[in-house]
Amino acid sequence: MTFRFRSLLIALAALAVPLPALAAPGGTATMTGTASATIITPISIVATAPLRFGVMARPTAAGTVTVSTAGTVSTSGGMVGNTAIAQGSSGPQAGKFRVSGEPGRQFFVTLPAAATVTRSGGSMTITLFTVGALTGSPVGTLDIAVGGTLAVGAAQPIGTYNGTYQITASYN
Repeated sequence: MTFRFRSLLIALAALAVPLPALAAPGGTATMTGTASATIITPISIVATAPLRFGVMARPTAAGTVTVSTAGTVSTSGGMVGNTAIAQGSSGPQAGKFRVSGEPGRQFFVTLPAAATVTRSGGSMTITLFTVGALTGSPVGTLDIAVGGTLAVGAAQPIGTYNGTYQITASYN
């Protein structure tokens, strides 16, 4: 074997051995980032008063009874003038809710498209739910009033109708 051939073999063998990669100066940079987390008060909502449409006589024609967020009543169709009955403690009122959460944090309220009140042999639908102005304090508690429209059928079966509806409060 000649000296040149042996030198070439040694040079090729040296190239076959893996060497650590060497970066050129200024080819890399490292920076430390920061991370944080904030835990806030969970949002909660509780019912403080039911939505009541009041006492009414059975109509001969279909109509509606609307309770506003202020608790005032308006009627249409066969229900016009039909709520002028002594109401006692069952009189119309807006539904009321109390929302509690993180002070200063904004939230929104979602109302249902419809709900049903039922009794044996009959049902009625509540639609057009509305929410009134929020009232409360800046310490994280606000009160909400909810109104709606009750559809009363012609010759609606007599009785007390009950049901539920969902209102959702969520942080923005």
